[in-house]
Amino acid sequence: MHNNYNEKISDMKKCIQKKNKLNMLLKQTEQDIIKEKLLLNKLSGELEKETQDVLKLKPDNITSLFYTILGTEEDKHSKENQKLLKARLKYEQCKSNMNYLVNETKKIVDYIADLNGCDTEYEELIDKKLEIIHIEDDETSQDLKRLIKRKENMNANIIEICEAICYGEKALEAIEKTIKELETAKDFGNPDVNSNIEDARGYAEQTQRMLGRFKKEISDITIVTGTEIAVGTFENFADCFFDSLIFDWVVQSGIGKSLDTAKNTKNQLDKAMSKLYEEKVTEEFMINQIEEQINQIIEKA
Repeated sequence: MHNNYNEKISDMKKCIQKKNKLNMLLKQTEQDIIKEKLLLNKLSGELEKETQDVLKLKPDNITSLFYTILGTEEDKHSKENQKLLKARLKYEQCKSNMNYLVNETKKIVDYIADLNGCDTEYEELIDKKLEIIHIEDDETSQDLKRLIKRKENMNANIIEICEAICYGEKALEAIEKTIKELETAKDFGNPDVNSNIEDARGYAEQTQRMLGRFKKEISDITIVTGTEIAVGTFENFADCFFDSLIFDWVVQSGIGKSLDTAKNTKNQLDKAMSKLYEEKVTEEFMINQIEEQINQIIEKA
């Protein structure tokens, strides 16, 4: 009987946590859409101010865009041309992000609609479980209720940690693919460099989106180990990557700086993931201790 209620209570707590998280994520996503729109308008205005031609360009791949904007050997060293190229790359990234965020918003709204009524049912289940246990001492009953809720909060936190790990793994997968494409390209004399750089750009943008979601997931976690998980630099990965790629193109000494940028970000992500795994193990250990306290109260009732 107790196990049956335990499962239902756990399910309702997960439902509440999911609903609260989705509501917060919906607000964040809507704010991100506004930010991307403002940035898109700003970049569009900057590009139109410089030259209408840059916005009208529809190159087959990223290296064609580099050739078109940076131009000749002499022109590619122009800071103004490099600035234009960076703005155009950022403009394309913004458009891609907008499409991604709009689709995410639609999915979130649909998920929230399926999670109504969890809060009330959760409280009712807690009260019913206490009735079944028949604890006459009100203070002991309240202690038990507090422990049950604490346990479920920690279970919910583990779910948050697992979701953060999930997005961290997706970011790692994308950045590893970015690194692989850059290492395959080696330098701009490689006949397949166009394809490699284009694929690396796509994976870099995917990495940026997953790092953004990873950072949001981290912010939802209650850290019990006291270990800070550094994620501050992740939101600038795409900017740093494009800056490095432009530098490599101008210097033409190989794809070194952009590769270093990707590898450094991967190293930071690996460290963050290690701390998350440590946090998960600690949470699971603490839950086992709380379960022992709950069982002791029930056995003495």
